[in-house]
Amino acid sequence: MLKICVTFLCAIFLSFNMAIANAWATGQFSQTCQNISVEGSTLTADCQNADGYTVSTTTIDLNPYISNLDGTLSWDGDKFALTCDNIGLAGRNRLRAECERADGETLGTYINLDEHLANIDGQLKFE
Repeated sequence: MLKICVTFLCAIFLSFNMAIANAWATGQFSQTCQNISVEGSTLTADCQNADGYTVSTTTIDLNPYISNLDGTLSWDGDKFALTCDNIGLAGRNRLRAECERADGETLGTYINLDEHLANIDGQLKFE
């Protein structure tokens, strides 16, 4: 009986550790990163490593992941910076830009970066 209880407790412990480890890979980068800024299409942040103490400065180019879809920022495509100006942040996790539509008009638009950017052991990653 003791062996069964110990095995059960070990299984619960391992499952909990796996759930915590996966939490680093579910977007929400802004929860574990500070000093977040954007220059052109490059996002820079100081992000916690998995140990929770060490911080690494990391960058990611957003241009391969975000597109301008007729004046609206979208995760479906790439090269948004070619047709968007005044790119910056609105808060800690929202990218803002003024993007050109097909008819030549310009729209102010936003996209939530926490939807697809994660802090993986101190490095910004797209997922």
